[in-house]
Amino acid sequence: HYWYSPRGPRGEEKAIEFLLRELKKLKKDSVFFRIETENKLSLSLKKSNDLQPKKTLLLDLKLESEALLKEMHQKTRYNIKLAQKKGVKIVSGTINDFAEFWRLMSVTGNRDGFRLHSAAHYKNLLSQPEFIKIYFASYEGKFIATGIFSFFGERATYLHGASDNSARNLMAPYLLQWELIKMAQSTGYKYYDFYGIDEKKWPGVTRFKLGFGGFVKEYSGTHDFIIRPILYGLYELIRKLRRIW
Repeated sequence: HYWYSPRGPRGEEKAIEFLLRELKKLKKDSVFFRIETENKLSLSLKKSNDLQPKKTLLLDLKLESEALLKEMHQKTRYNIKLAQKKGVKIVSGTINDFAEFWRLMSVTGNRDGFRLHSAAHYKNLLSQPEFIKIYFASYEGKFIATGIFSFFGERATYLHGASDNSARNLMAPYLLQWELIKMAQSTGYKYYDFYGIDEKKWPGVTRFKLGFGGFVKEYSGTHDFIIRPILYGLYELIRKLRRIW
Protein backbone atom coordinates (compact mmCIF):
# COMPACT_ATOMS: atom_id res chain seq x y z
CA HIS A 1 0.00 0.00 0.00
CA TYR A 2 0.97 3.65 -0.14
CA TRP A 3 0.06 6.81 1.75
CA TYR A 4 -1.61 9.68 -0.07
CA SER A 5 -2.10 13.26 1.05
CA PRO A 6 -4.38 15.15 -1.38
CA ARG A 7 -3.32 18.81 -1.55
CA GLY A 8 -0.80 18.20 1.19
CA PRO A 9 0.99 17.85 3.49
CA ARG A 10 0.44 21.47 4.48
CA GLY A 11 2.97 23.52 6.41
CA GLU A 12 6.47 24.94 6.28
CA GLU A 13 8.83 23.28 3.80
CA LYS A 14 11.34 22.23 6.48
CA ALA A 15 8.60 20.67 8.60
CA ILE A 16 7.27 18.64 5.65
CA GLU A 17 10.76 17.43 4.74
CA PHE A 18 11.36 16.42 8.37
CA LEU A 19 8.07 14.48 8.38
CA LEU A 20 8.98 12.57 5.22
CA ARG A 21 12.49 11.69 6.43
CA GLU A 22 11.11 10.42 9.74
CA LEU A 23 8.49 8.30 7.97
CA LYS A 24 11.21 6.69 5.91
CA LYS A 25 13.13 5.79 9.07
CA LEU A 26 10.12 3.94 10.47
CA LYS A 27 10.38 1.36 7.66
CA LYS A 28 6.68 0.65 7.69
CA ASP A 29 4.87 -1.44 5.10
CA SER A 30 4.05 1.58 2.94
CA VAL A 31 5.93 1.59 -0.37
CA PHE A 32 5.76 5.34 -0.93
CA PHE A 33 4.05 8.55 0.16
CA ARG A 34 2.15 10.37 -2.62
CA ILE A 35 2.03 14.10 -1.95
CA GLU A 36 0.68 17.30 -3.56
CA THR A 37 2.38 20.13 -1.72
CA GLU A 38 1.81 23.76 -2.61
CA ASN A 39 5.50 24.35 -3.25
CA LYS A 40 8.32 22.19 -4.58
CA LEU A 41 10.50 20.48 -1.98
CA SER A 42 14.28 20.04 -2.04
CA LEU A 43 13.94 16.30 -1.34
CA SER A 44 14.28 13.77 -4.14
CA LEU A 45 10.76 13.07 -5.41
CA LYS A 46 9.40 11.08 -8.35
CA LYS A 47 6.87 12.89 -10.54
CA SER A 48 3.63 10.94 -10.89
CA ASN A 49 0.45 11.43 -12.89
CA ASP A 50 -1.56 14.27 -11.38
CA LEU A 51 -4.56 13.04 -9.40
CA GLN A 52 -6.04 16.40 -8.43
CA PRO A 53 -6.38 19.43 -10.71
CA LYS A 54 -3.19 21.49 -10.69
CA LYS A 55 -5.17 24.73 -10.49
CA THR A 56 -7.69 25.82 -7.92
CA LEU A 57 -9.74 28.95 -7.31
CA LEU A 58 -9.50 30.75 -3.95
CA LEU A 59 -11.63 33.50 -2.45
CA ASP A 60 -10.02 35.86 0.07
CA LEU A 61 -12.46 35.84 3.00
CA LYS A 62 -10.82 38.88 4.57
CA LEU A 63 -12.91 40.87 2.10
CA GLU A 64 -16.33 42.08 3.21
CA SER A 65 -19.39 40.28 1.84
CA GLU A 66 -20.23 43.22 -0.40
CA ALA A 67 -16.72 43.19 -1.85
CA LEU A 68 -16.99 39.44 -2.53
CA LEU A 69 -20.30 40.00 -4.32
CA LYS A 70 -18.75 42.79 -6.38
CA GLU A 71 -15.95 40.45 -7.53
CA MET A 72 -18.49 37.97 -8.91
CA HIS A 73 -19.71 37.78 -12.46
CA GLN A 74 -23.01 39.62 -12.87
CA LYS A 75 -24.77 36.39 -13.88
CA THR A 76 -23.57 34.67 -10.68
CA ARG A 77 -25.00 37.45 -8.50
CA TYR A 78 -28.26 37.25 -10.47
CA ASN A 79 -28.53 33.48 -9.97
CA ILE A 80 -27.92 33.79 -6.22
CA LYS A 81 -30.73 36.34 -5.92
CA LEU A 82 -33.00 34.21 -8.12
CA ALA A 83 -32.56 31.17 -5.85
CA GLN A 84 -33.30 33.32 -2.80
CA LYS A 85 -36.39 34.81 -4.45
CA LYS A 86 -37.69 31.36 -5.43
CA GLY A 87 -37.48 30.22 -1.81
CA VAL A 88 -34.51 27.84 -1.94
CA LYS A 89 -33.20 27.10 1.56
CA ILE A 90 -29.77 25.81 2.63
CA VAL A 91 -29.79 23.20 5.38
CA SER A 92 -27.09 21.11 7.05
CA GLY A 93 -27.15 17.33 6.73
CA THR A 94 -25.51 14.28 8.29
CA ILE A 95 -24.41 10.85 7.19
CA ASN A 96 -28.04 9.81 7.79
CA ASP A 97 -28.90 11.78 4.64
CA PHE A 98 -26.46 9.77 2.55
CA ALA A 99 -29.17 8.17 0.39
CA GLU A 100 -30.23 11.62 -0.85
CA PHE A 101 -26.63 12.69 -1.39
CA TRP A 102 -25.91 9.55 -3.41
CA ARG A 103 -29.09 10.03 -5.47
CA LEU A 104 -28.04 13.55 -6.42
CA MET A 105 -24.47 12.49 -7.16
CA SER A 106 -25.70 9.67 -9.42
CA VAL A 107 -28.00 12.05 -11.29
CA THR A 108 -25.16 14.53 -11.83
CA GLY A 109 -22.67 11.84 -12.84
CA ASN A 110 -25.04 10.50 -15.49
CA ARG A 111 -25.94 13.96 -16.72
CA ASP A 112 -22.45 15.43 -16.99
CA GLY A 113 -20.41 12.28 -17.63
CA PHE A 114 -18.49 12.48 -14.34
CA ARG A 115 -16.81 9.38 -12.96
CA LEU A 116 -17.86 9.03 -9.33
CA HIS A 117 -15.94 7.57 -6.43
CA SER A 118 -17.49 4.58 -4.72
CA ALA A 119 -20.27 5.21 -2.20
CA ALA A 120 -17.88 3.97 0.50
CA HIS A 121 -15.45 6.80 -0.34
CA TYR A 122 -18.04 9.51 0.36
CA LYS A 123 -19.29 7.69 3.47
CA ASN A 124 -15.72 7.58 4.74
CA LEU A 125 -15.43 11.34 4.30
CA LEU A 126 -18.67 11.94 6.18
CA SER A 127 -17.49 9.76 9.06
CA GLN A 128 -15.28 12.74 10.06
CA PRO A 129 -18.03 15.25 11.03
CA GLU A 130 -15.66 17.42 13.06
CA PHE A 131 -14.26 18.87 9.84
CA ILE A 132 -16.18 17.32 6.93
CA LYS A 133 -19.70 18.74 6.53
CA ILE A 134 -22.56 18.08 4.15
CA TYR A 135 -25.17 20.66 3.15
CA PHE A 136 -28.26 20.57 0.97
CA ALA A 137 -30.31 23.08 -0.97
CA SER A 138 -33.97 22.40 -0.25
CA TYR A 139 -37.07 23.48 -2.16
CA GLU A 140 -40.63 22.67 -1.08
CA GLY A 141 -39.32 19.94 1.20
CA LYS A 142 -37.14 18.22 -1.40
CA PHE A 143 -33.34 18.21 -1.63
CA ILE A 144 -32.36 19.60 -5.04
CA ALA A 145 -28.61 20.20 -4.62
CA THR A 146 -25.85 19.13 -2.25
CA GLY A 147 -22.20 19.62 -1.40
CA ILE A 148 -19.51 18.14 0.82
CA PHE A 149 -17.16 20.69 2.36
CA SER A 150 -13.94 20.47 4.36
CA PHE A 151 -13.24 22.93 7.19
CA PHE A 152 -9.58 22.59 8.13
CA GLY A 153 -6.73 24.93 8.95
CA GLU A 154 -7.29 28.31 7.35
CA ARG A 155 -9.50 27.04 4.51
CA ALA A 156 -13.03 25.94 3.86
CA THR A 157 -12.92 23.71 0.77
CA TYR A 158 -15.68 22.65 -1.59
CA LEU A 159 -14.96 18.97 -2.26
CA HIS A 160 -17.95 17.45 -4.07
CA GLY A 161 -21.28 18.73 -5.33
CA ALA A 162 -24.35 17.66 -7.25
CA SER A 163 -27.81 18.87 -8.30
CA ASP A 164 -31.11 17.41 -9.46
CA ASN A 165 -32.26 17.59 -13.07
CA SER A 166 -35.80 18.61 -12.19
CA ALA A 167 -34.96 21.92 -10.50
CA ARG A 168 -32.02 23.33 -12.43
CA ASN A 169 -33.97 26.53 -13.16
CA LEU A 170 -33.89 27.37 -9.44
CA MET A 171 -30.09 27.92 -9.48
CA ALA A 172 -29.69 26.20 -6.12
CA PRO A 173 -25.93 25.43 -6.47
CA TYR A 174 -25.19 29.17 -6.66
CA LEU A 175 -26.99 29.89 -3.40
CA LEU A 176 -25.43 26.82 -1.76
CA GLN A 177 -21.94 28.13 -2.56
CA TRP A 178 -22.73 31.65 -1.42
CA GLU A 179 -24.18 30.53 1.92
CA LEU A 180 -21.15 28.32 2.60
CA ILE A 181 -18.80 31.16 1.65
CA LYS A 182 -20.54 33.43 4.17
CA MET A 183 -20.51 30.68 6.80
CA ALA A 184 -16.78 30.11 6.35
CA GLN A 185 -16.16 33.84 6.58
CA SER A 186 -18.23 34.25 9.76
CA THR A 187 -16.41 31.39 11.51
CA GLY A 188 -12.95 32.82 10.86
CA TYR A 189 -11.60 30.95 7.83
CA LYS A 190 -9.20 32.95 5.67
CA TYR A 191 -9.91 31.35 2.29
CA TYR A 192 -12.67 29.55 0.47
CA ASP A 193 -11.22 26.94 -1.87
CA PHE A 194 -13.19 25.70 -4.90
CA TYR A 195 -10.67 22.82 -5.02
CA GLY A 196 -10.11 22.42 -8.74
CA ILE A 197 -10.57 24.11 -12.11
CA ASP A 198 -9.61 22.94 -15.58
CA GLU A 199 -10.96 24.82 -18.59
CA LYS A 200 -10.33 21.92 -21.00
CA LYS A 201 -11.34 18.95 -18.88
CA TRP A 202 -14.29 20.49 -17.00
CA PRO A 203 -15.36 23.61 -18.90
CA GLY A 204 -18.86 23.84 -17.40
CA VAL A 205 -17.81 23.35 -13.78
CA THR A 206 -14.84 25.67 -14.23
CA ARG A 207 -17.05 28.39 -15.70
CA PHE A 208 -19.43 28.02 -12.73
CA LYS A 209 -16.60 28.39 -10.20
CA LEU A 210 -14.84 31.27 -11.96
CA GLY A 211 -18.11 33.20 -11.81
CA PHE A 212 -17.50 33.70 -8.08
CA GLY A 213 -14.36 35.79 -8.68
CA GLY A 214 -11.29 35.15 -6.54
CA PHE A 215 -7.80 34.26 -7.74
CA VAL A 216 -6.23 31.17 -9.30
CA LYS A 217 -3.53 29.18 -7.49
CA GLU A 218 -1.41 26.52 -9.18
CA TYR A 219 0.11 23.56 -7.33
CA SER A 220 3.37 21.78 -8.11
CA GLY A 221 1.56 18.57 -9.07
CA THR A 222 1.61 15.02 -7.73
CA HIS A 223 4.93 13.52 -6.57
CA ASP A 224 5.98 10.29 -4.88
CA PHE A 225 8.37 10.16 -1.93
CA ILE A 226 9.81 6.65 -2.27
CA ILE A 227 10.22 4.64 0.93
CA ARG A 228 10.91 1.14 -0.45
CA PRO A 229 12.72 1.51 -3.81
CA ILE A 230 12.62 -2.11 -4.98
CA LEU A 231 8.88 -2.49 -4.40
CA TYR A 232 8.29 0.94 -5.93
CA GLY A 233 10.09 -0.20 -9.11
CA LEU A 234 7.83 -3.28 -9.22
CA TYR A 235 4.78 -1.08 -8.71
CA GLU A 236 5.83 1.17 -11.61
CA LEU A 237 6.40 -1.85 -13.86
CA ILE A 238 2.93 -3.25 -13.10
CA ARG A 239 1.36 0.15 -13.85
CA LYS A 240 3.06 0.24 -17.26
CA LEU A 241 1.97 -3.31 -18.08
CA ARG A 242 -1.61 -2.56 -17.11
CA ARG A 243 -1.65 0.44 -19.45
CA ILE A 244 -0.34 -1.74 -22.32
CA TRP A 245 -2.88 -4.49 -21.70
